[in-house]
Amino acid sequence: MTMLNRNTKTPFQSRAQTQTRARAGFSLLELMLVLVILGLLSTVAAVSLIPQANKAKIRTTKQSMGVIKNAITQYELEKSRIPATVIELIPEFLEEGDIRDGWKQDFYYSPTPNGTRPYTLMSFGKDKLPDTEDDIDVWTMNMEDAG
Repeated sequence: MTMLNRNTKTPFQSRAQTQTRARAGFSLLELMLVLVILGLLSTVAAVSLIPQANKAKIRTTKQSMGVIKNAITQYELEKSRIPATVIELIPEFLEEGDIRDGWKQDFYYSPTPNGTRPYTLMSFGKDKLPDTEDDIDVWTMNMEDAG
C-alpha cells in the first residue's frame, strides 16, 4: 500500500478541487479590511450615541432636582423653615443618591432668605463650572424645555 502525500494530485482530482483546497482560508489583507470596516462602523455608532447620553444625563438631573425641590417643600411644611443643607433632608425626605446630578456631582444648594427665591438649587452641568451655559437651575429648568 502506498501513501499519498496531500499535495500530490491523484488522477481523480479536478483542477477546481485543488484550487478550492489552496484557497480555504482568508488572507491577512482580507481580515485587516474587515477589521477596518468594523472599526469605522463602531466609531460612527459611538459618535451618534454621545449626544443621546448627554441628553439622558440632563433629564436625570432635572428629575433629581424636582425630587429635591419637593423634599424641601415637605421639610418646610413640617419644620416651618427650609433646610440649611441638602444633607438635612436625608434620610427622612430624600435618599442619599438623590443629591447628585447626572454627572455624579453634588448639587449646589444655598438658602437665600433675602432673595427673590427661598433657595438656590443648581447643577453645574457637564463642565462642572459655575456660571456657564450648561448650568441647570431648578427655577428655570422647565422654561428651557418649553423654549
